[in-house]
Amino acid sequence: MRTRSLGIGAVALALAVTACTSVDGPTVQRDTVALPTPLRSLDVSADTTVAALSAALGTIGERLVEPPGPYRPSEPPSLMELPRVVRRAELADVGDGFVVIYEAPSRADAERLASELAAYLGSGFGMTNYVADTQFAVSVLDDTIIFTTWSARSSDDPERARKAFEAMAAVGEPVAVTK
Repeated sequence: MRTRSLGIGAVALALAVTACTSVDGPTVQRDTVALPTPLRSLDVSADTTVAALSAALGTIGERLVEPPGPYRPSEPPSLMELPRVVRRAELADVGDGFVVIYEAPSRADAERLASELAAYLGSGFGMTNYVADTQFAVSVLDDTIIFTTWSARSSDDPERARKAFEAMAAVGEPVAVTK
């Protein structure tokens, strides 16, 4: 009697599993908004901006390198789908020295989007993902937007990180971020 109950239970379980699966296998719902990824190869604008940032850091004895992992700053929705390049100044603290280069369709779009980024960072919502002493730098170079941050409180070597921040912030035409 017990064997018969186990057999009926196994058949019922098999039928339930079969009813819940598709012949095509499991499906995964895609995100409705594709997340931006760093550019595999740089176009002329991004390459020019990376070269300018590298040169600026070189004047203070620092290097611009690819980050060891992904980096996604707080940003307004208007920048979320733009192509981007992420680099960082090669500082001792792997959390320091990030710079994001967004590629806009045109110089006019870059200026408009840089202003939106600056306004977002100056808003209460835009600052919630950063420590209170974070300094922001937003600038425009050709059709690219350059964004970097610095915080003395969260840096292992605040003086070195500040110098790298200032060197990168000097590239392009600055867009004021008012807190």
